[in-house]
Amino acid sequence: MTAITKITNAVKGRVPSAPVLIGGVYCLCVLAIIAITAGSMLVTDEDPFRSDCPVEEVVSTGVAGTTALVVGVLAGLALVRSPSRARLGAIVFGALAITLSHSSGRALPGIFGAVAVWLARLTRGRRPLDGASRVFGVIGLCVAILNPTVVLGGELLHLLIVFVS
Repeated sequence: MTAITKITNAVKGRVPSAPVLIGGVYCLCVLAIIAITAGSMLVTDEDPFRSDCPVEEVVSTGVAGTTALVVGVLAGLALVRSPSRARLGAIVFGALAITLSHSSGRALPGIFGAVAVWLARLTRGRRPLDGASRVFGVIGLCVAILNPTVVLGGELLHLLIVFVS
């Protein structure tokens, strides 16, 4: 290798930076859902305090999503400095994203998946980790992309059904 040749394994152009990815997932999974639900309550004539209670839905989405964001970012900041800790964090957050995608709140899987991508160093300008951490980072990326898509699609479909009926 000569002085002119520079080899880099940094990810370029495909995955956004960590703040953009995590913030984007938060905006789509929390803020957009709150806005759609609040808009639905304002536009429709249904009681917002009925049994399926959109008011409680807005509060629970906001609290759970913001808690996931704070936990993910604080844990990520503590883990990202060391490659060995980042590997473990990517595996843990990737596993949490997979596990929570079947049973829990709307925002948790997407945010935890985005944190797994960050810790696996798959975001723009970082040299990716290898092994299981990379696998869980890629899985986290899939969850971070699919979760907002499914959540927003479901909310918009629900809104469409409310308007049509």
